[in-house]
Amino acid sequence: MNKLDKEKYMALLDKGYEDMPETTRSTERWEIPKADIEYEGKTTVIKNWKYIMDELNRDEKRLFKKMCKELGVAGDIKSSSGRAILKSIVKRHSLNNFIKKYCQDYVICPTCSKPDTIITKDGRNHVLVCQACGTRRIIKL
Repeated sequence: MNKLDKEKYMALLDKGYEDMPETTRSTERWEIPKADIEYEGKTTVIKNWKYIMDELNRDEKRLFKKMCKELGVAGDIKSSSGRAILKSIVKRHSLNNFIKKYCQDYVICPTCSKPDTIITKDGRNHVLVCQACGTRRIIKL
């Protein structure tokens, strides 16, 4: 390859990198799920509630009760349609912040940062047990 061909090649390569879109796909194995909501009058419907529950792998009723308590709303779970209905208008940002905080406290391992955890009961305490690294941490539910 002569010098002119190499310069042309490098210029084309630079142009190609500039034209490439930003990476929209994460290389992480697991991401915190985001709530897909819609408003129906004065209610908020979480359309992907079943997906969120499948991703978090936690007790649906306990999580819903904690969410309602923290957000200060009443609501129902519609298991047949995989939706959750909150009887108030709740902003998407507030729901996603709750899910993120819940994941940090009750799903993601504090040692290895993996979501491969389960909650077990050890005597009177609830323990977050990581199946990836074996870490055990007492949590308050």
